Amino acid sequence: MIVLSLIGTGLRYGFEMEEFAQRTNMRRWAKIGMSTIYKALGDLERDGAIRVEIEDSDKGPARKAFTLTAAGRTQMIALIGEALASAKPVYSERIAGLVFAPLMGAERAQKAIMASIEVIEAADVSLGKSAGAPGMDKIGLAVVGYYRAVYAAERVAMERVIEIINEDFSSKP
Repeated sequence: MIVLSLIGTGLRYGFEMEEFAQRTNMRRWAKIGMSTIYKALGDLERDGAIRVEIEDSDKGPARKAFTLTAAGRTQMIALIGEALASAKPVYSERIAGLVFAPLMGAERAQKAIMASIEVIEAADVSLGKSAGAPGMDKIGLAVVGYYRAVYAAERVAMERVIEIINEDFSSKP
């Protein structure tokens, strides 16, 4: 869906898709990298979802430009619809770790949770920077805002778990 949609937005070259993913910090919410993009492009070409045109380049060898076929546009729309209809909640391994953190013991759990908070804060700073990146549109800003709100909610929950751990362990004989 992501690669089809990147082509659907007008990105024609694999390197443009990679630059977009980098510039917009897309990897924070999508497992996508250069090798993933190129593998997906090959698969989509084989499936007839995209058309490939070889274009001459002033700066080096010819390059491949990608466009959606009618079948590719239909597939993209169906995949976007499926994604939007998903009943799956936001999930993070951090949440599962947070639930079971007390099993580590108070001191270890607190250190691990504090380290996780630092990771979230760094990710939040990075997302804040990506919000001002060139080419960031209103939809991109909405997604960045969504993830920043998720990070804020995770921080609140983590801080509350630390409080609970402190209360539980300090009240035990």
